[in-house]
Amino acid sequence: MTVLSRYVLAQALRPMGAIILVALIALLAERAVRVVNLVVGWRGSVFAILEMLGYLVPHYMGFALPAALFLGVFMATARMAREGEIDALQAGGAGIWRYTRPLIGLSFLLIALHMALVGYLQPYSRYAYRAAVFALTNVSFQTLLEPRVFTTLGRTTYLVQTLDADKERFEQLFLYSEGERGEAIVISAARGRIVVEGATRPVLLRLRDGVQQVVPGMREEEGEQRLPSALTVRFREFTTDLRGTEPIGFRPRGEDERELTLDELVSLRGQSRPGIRPAEIAAELDGRLVRSLSIPFLPLLAVPLALGRRRGRRSYGFVVGILLVVGYSQILQTGEALADDGLFSTFATLWLPFAGFAALSVLLFLRRATRVPDPARGAVLDRLFERAASWLRRRYDVEAA
Repeated sequence: MTVLSRYVLAQALRPMGAIILVALIALLAERAVRVVNLVVGWRGSVFAILEMLGYLVPHYMGFALPAALFLGVFMATARMAREGEIDALQAGGAGIWRYTRPLIGLSFLLIALHMALVGYLQPYSRYAYRAAVFALTNVSFQTLLEPRVFTTLGRTTYLVQTLDADKERFEQLFLYSEGERGEAIVISAARGRIVVEGATRPVLLRLRDGVQQVVPGMREEEGEQRLPSALTVRFREFTTDLRGTEPIGFRPRGEDERELTLDELVSLRGQSRPGIRPAEIAAELDGRLVRSLSIPFLPLLAVPLALGRRRGRRSYGFVVGILLVVGYSQILQTGEALADDGLFSTFATLWLPFAGFAALSVLLFLRRATRVPDPARGAVLDRLFERAASWLRRRYDVEAA
């Protein structure tokens, strides 16, 4: 790598890192309010808050990385052009393409990183976040449980004689639960404790020295209804979840197409699985690919927009670039939703906008790299801006009067 390439990359990476950090803090701060309310409401710990926010980092990094690349390249190029460094490079024989080449190489490295984020880390982190929410909501048993007070959660009623200050150990438990088929489960235990085994498991009760009695629902024999016989079991140690049955965990990963990895989506393309239609799989797969493949065109768009007019009084590149990038992102989001509903194909809603964005970026770059800027065209923009601003001021003065 040449000295020029290292210098250009250093100029772009510094603002990129700052933008990624600021974007993550801003996005996580918005979600942190809801996470804190959820964790505190279910009597969780600070570690649970940090764990859940950590699961959100890959999701927000997928948004922040392309935006940071565009803004980092734009800011670095605009600064170097403003301070005459771009002119010095061109005078030394290094044109716009030579300046942009290391930025293109950086964008290809970011493709691999973005693919890893949206293709593998995001599906697992999204599933882990939902599993953590599931585990936290099961902790409501600890929040509601009080000594010598009947507590009902779902179809299960609890009563404990004593409970420690941490609401983890108790004595003299009575548990009554009704099953979906009409059976009744009664458990009594001398003592026990509440155990949280992880984000993908529900809260468990580990009981000692007790009795479990299962009474099946009513049954018919020869046209008559008879009470069934109860099954009674004495135990020294017994583990149950909050419904008085065998412990069950969170649902398996993959019931939502956003929880599938890139390899799984490729293998399932054109097929369906329970709860997921083929159109949803195609939209999710192509949406991830289009967003990742758009990254190399961001430097090609940022460089010509950042090279403002020499004698112009204003530079419109930043505003135009933000509008293009945000608008393109919204078009992809809308197109993915339309393809997800099966209204249009992914070719029309995702790949055509991608081709248009790529063509526009390449065209702007080639125009800026091969042609001398026309200052007269910039003067026209200045006059249009001044007329629009003057019209807005007159309209505001009339309304204020």
